[in-house]
Amino acid sequence: MIVFTSKQFIDKLKWLANDVPTIYYSGHYWSRLNSQDKWQFDCVVSIKSILWGFKADKNLFRGGTVYGSNGVKDFSCNSIYNVCKDVSRDFSKLVPGEYLCMKDTKYNHSGIYLGNGKVFECTTAWKTRRCMISDINSKGERSYKNVKSVPWTYHGKLIYIDYEDEKEEKNQVAILQSKLNEQWNCHLEIDGHFGPLTTKACQEHLLRLKIDAPIMVKWLQTRLIDLGYSVGKCGIDGGFGYDTLNAVKKYQKEHNLKVDGVVGKNTYKSLTE
Repeated sequence: MIVFTSKQFIDKLKWLANDVPTIYYSGHYWSRLNSQDKWQFDCVVSIKSILWGFKADKNLFRGGTVYGSNGVKDFSCNSIYNVCKDVSRDFSKLVPGEYLCMKDTKYNHSGIYLGNGKVFECTTAWKTRRCMISDINSKGERSYKNVKSVPWTYHGKLIYIDYEDEKEEKNQVAILQSKLNEQWNCHLEIDGHFGPLTTKACQEHLLRLKIDAPIMVKWLQTRLIDLGYSVGKCGIDGGFGYDTLNAVKKYQKEHNLKVDGVVGKNTYKSLTE
């Protein structure tokens, strides 16, 4: 049974990590509130609780979590083959919303890939003892504030998540990668993943007023028009003039980005979402 789209799932996990007071607790307490008004989870319980309807509502039993609800069966940290499809040990092509675990190691731990090199997990690593957001690279190596910890070994698509909503984002990132290669020979793999190499390419190749980069400017103008922003009477002409500048600034303002008219990594990424 599908419970969330991958975007909905990721938004819920970010909310749990950033907005809900949590503490790591290894035990059979499904989203239990402790005496310090912190919700208790361990790694896999935090993930299952979201799938089981956790709302962080103190007036609801277990914060709204209903064990076994939404067609989601109980599962353990490393039982990835029971709850996932497309299971792989290749971390170069992670899809946002995928389940991560440490199967075939002495550790029992799980997390969810959020996209852009970030992972949701509830952990005691790095002395955090809470739900938090860590980093991952294309090899599955795990870190937080540049301090490494035990790496992930497997990933897969949860059978409870609809990953179809990622197709359009993936296509847009792939188009961007293709255009970066065509314009500046960036040697990016066309994998649809806005990872470290794509981020670096975007940082190194900014689009700004009067830049001579017609392939990339045409991509920018096309994307702005697709999203409902006019680039002036000249349309998609590959010239970064004042009409395109104004369209970029309007887009940045409406998407809570720095309004400078320069297309850097954050604006690039936003345009592909």
